[in-house]
Amino acid sequence: MLSIQVTAESSGIRREWLLRLLVLMLLLAPCSCAEAQHLTDSKDISDLPDAPQSQTVAKTTDPPPASTQNATTQKKCPPPSKSGQGIGGAAGGAEPQKNETVPCRQKFDIQYPFGKPPGHGQPLTSMDKLRIAASDVVDPFNLLTIGATAAISVGSNPDSHYGPGMKGWAKNSGTLLTEDMSGAFFVTYLVPSITRQDPRYYRMPGASIPRRIGNVLIQPVWARSDKGGHMPNFGMLIGVPAAVTLANVYVPGRKQGVWPTVETSAIAIATAPT
Repeated sequence: MLSIQVTAESSGIRREWLLRLLVLMLLLAPCSCAEAQHLTDSKDISDLPDAPQSQTVAKTTDPPPASTQNATTQKKCPPPSKSGQGIGGAAGGAEPQKNETVPCRQKFDIQYPFGKPPGHGQPLTSMDKLRIAASDVVDPFNLLTIGATAAISVGSNPDSHYGPGMKGWAKNSGTLLTEDMSGAFFVTYLVPSITRQDPRYYRMPGASIPRRIGNVLIQPVWARSDKGGHMPNFGMLIGVPAAVTLANVYVPGRKQGVWPTVETSAIAIATAPT
């Protein structure tokens, strides 16, 4: 009886432990499944390719326009390289570089508003002589002299062909300006360009006073050539009579004929140093 009872109790204990073990397994099963699912998802995610990233496009600065580069180069005006070799020199086997002349932007000169000519002793081109002629005409002192001369002429002789007052002064000023323009065209530009003469006046600051006076008196008839030699001043000897002949056409009251033209030309050449 006792053994049967003990056996029954043992069987009950075993069933109780089996039930507890079964309940524990049921409780642990969802956790294991969730963990397995999490590991599977992690593996799947790791197998996926990386998400595309936005690429940053490097910004490139456009080169400045060619006109801006030329303006900058002309302002800086770097001197040309004296050596025809590159950085490596002859030892480096670099090819010789050509010296390129960079034009410099000159500052405005009131005496030469159309461009300063080359220095004394350097040959002039025909365009250089034209610039000198134009600069002589528009020189402020020359324009002031023309206006003052016209004012004195009209004031001293109001009954002239130009008439009195501002109207007469304007006509006289226009005539004098036209004469000056034609004279500069023949004397400084046209004739010197044909005869290859340097129309500039050469000073002698280091010479004695008599030598300097002689230089002033001789230059209206004896000048320099483009090559630096001496030659007759054809610009004055031919250009002045040509300008006077042209002025006889439009200047009112001017005497016509050969002798008046020669006389006026001789006076103009003789008074040129003044």
